Amino acid sequence: MLSLIIHFVKVVLLLTLSFIILLYIPLNRQIPRYRLNLRLDNHVPLIPWTVWIYISYYLLLPISVILIWNSRYIIPLLSTQIIATSLASLIWKIFPNGVSRPVIGNSSGYSFRVLELLYYHDRDCNGLPSGHILHTFISCYFLSLLFPQLWLAFYVILLAISLSTITTKQHYFLDMVTTLALTPLIIELSSIIHL
Repeated sequence: MLSLIIHFVKVVLLLTLSFIILLYIPLNRQIPRYRLNLRLDNHVPLIPWTVWIYISYYLLLPISVILIWNSRYIIPLLSTQIIATSLASLIWKIFPNGVSRPVIGNSSGYSFRVLELLYYHDRDCNGLPSGHILHTFISCYFLSLLFPQLWLAFYVILLAISLSTITTKQHYFLDMVTTLALTPLIIELSSIIHL
C-alpha cells in the first residue's frame, strides 16, 4: 500500500512539473522589457556548433527523471524542479527580460539550421534565470548523489550546457552566473520544504 502511495505521489509530482514547465511557452511570448547584457557579452562569440550541447538539455531532464525514478532521490528531484521552475516563472512574469540575438540569415550547415529553428521557436524572453541552467544544475546535483563516482562527468555536463547558453546567444553572461549562484539556494530551500 505504501509503495502505491509513493508511486502516486511521484506521478503527481511529475505531472505537476510537466505543467509548470509548459508555463514557459506563454511567458516566453512576452515582450522583454529588460536586457541584462554587459560589455563582456559583446566579446563572447556565437559558436554555432554549441547548439548541440545546448539542445542536449532536452534529453538530460527526462533521462535524469528516468534514472532517478526508482531511487530515494526522485521526490526531492521533482520537488526541487517544481520549486525552481515556479520561482523562475514568477521572475519571468514580473521581470520580463530577454536577450538580443544575432541575425544568422544565409549561413549554411546543420548547426546554423538548428540554431535558426531554436531562435524561431524559443523567443528572446525569459533570460534570467536560465531554465536550461536551473534544470541542468538540479538534475546533475541529484544524479551525482545517486552516482557519486560520476560527479565529475555531471559537473562537466553542467559547465558545458551553462557555457552553451552564452555561446548560442540564448543568454547573457549575467543570466548564467546569477542562475549558477541562485540554484544551490533553491536546492537548499527545497530540501527544507520536502523533509
